[in-house]
Amino acid sequence: MFGLTVRYLLTTRRGIATAFLAAVPLILAVGLALARVATFDILLFQSLMVPLFLQVILIFVTLVQATSLIREEIEDNTLPFLLTRPVSKPAVALYKYAGYLVAVLVLLIPPLVLAYAVTQAYAGAPLGSDLNVLGAFLLATVLGSAAYGAFFMFLSVLLRKPLAAGLLFGFVWESIVGSIPGNVPMLSIIHYLKSILKAMVPVGPLSGYASDISVTTAVLVLGAFTLAALVLAMIVFQTSEFRQKA
Repeated sequence: MFGLTVRYLLTTRRGIATAFLAAVPLILAVGLALARVATFDILLFQSLMVPLFLQVILIFVTLVQATSLIREEIEDNTLPFLLTRPVSKPAVALYKYAGYLVAVLVLLIPPLVLAYAVTQAYAGAPLGSDLNVLGAFLLATVLGSAAYGAFFMFLSVLLRKPLAAGLLFGFVWESIVGSIPGNVPMLSIIHYLKSILKAMVPVGPLSGYASDISVTTAVLVLGAFTLAALVLAMIVFQTSEFRQKA
């Protein structure tokens, strides 16, 4: 089931479309290098990747992939056949989530790493001179994929139209709550992802970001949120009745 999920998420039209979206950072980096933009360096890389990759691509790719994990099985009337296997509903959800996580990281990480490499090569900087920047984005990508994916999968077993709810959460809630002064941004996932970048990259577009959360705290909070959302998804899935459509 794990392998089938990975293959399905990477080879369907949805997977191909999200792969093109995930490749935007690499396409942009290559375009800037070919255009010989004089200011194209690691600082510009960060300034572009925070709003583009972290706040758009990451959210959209995880939303599209995670909401299809179980809801599509329900809509396609294939879930009853899946549940005839000697595997519990929580185990089905867990296998599918694990497959999702591998699939989205395969989609998101290579273009990000290659975009970083193109940036360093164009700027004439050693590939390892700004590994803290790459490491920060990779950590944010892994944790963001896990947290958003668990929450979106929870929406997929809770709601009939999880994509619409996910869009509201990802692009309205995260944007509005994340920009309100005070402690309100702590109710958003993006706040902890930005806090990781600020803590790991002293000089960058987020160096003035209003957060004193450490990397350890951010990792623990996101880990706890991911676990809670995943458990809730398994509970709702376990208690839901799914009948084969006529």
